[in-house]
Amino acid sequence: MTLPPEQLRRLVRRDLYVAGGGAFAAIAALAFLVAGRLGIISELTAGRIAVVLAVLVGVVCFYWWAVGPREYMRDRIIVLTPVFLIAGPGLVGVSDLGGGVAVAVLSGAVGFSAAAMLGMAWSSRRR
Repeated sequence: MTLPPEQLRRLVRRDLYVAGGGAFAAIAALAFLVAGRLGIISELTAGRIAVVLAVLVGVVCFYWWAVGPREYMRDRIIVLTPVFLIAGPGLVGVSDLGGGVAVAVLSGAVGFSAAAMLGMAWSSRRR
């Protein structure tokens, strides 16, 4: 089953808005971290902003990807791209908030496990 051209065009446009907004948020998070390192704002504030932006981008991107048409999920990976762009600033922000290496490793492990489980669940539905 395919979507009519107009609905498909709207879906692609919204996907690009989500991906563009997420990429902008990733650049903004990086800019805040740089401003914190330069002493323009406190590193603690920069870390908080980076973590909040990372959480928002992750939630919005995964939500938008998951609520889309099931038959196009594999083709709509561009919606998830900002999550990977903001992961670095998000982890640096967690470090600025006092989380050590163990927190970063656990955070990465939880995220990777969630992605693996999502991938397995999605591939089992496709069969």
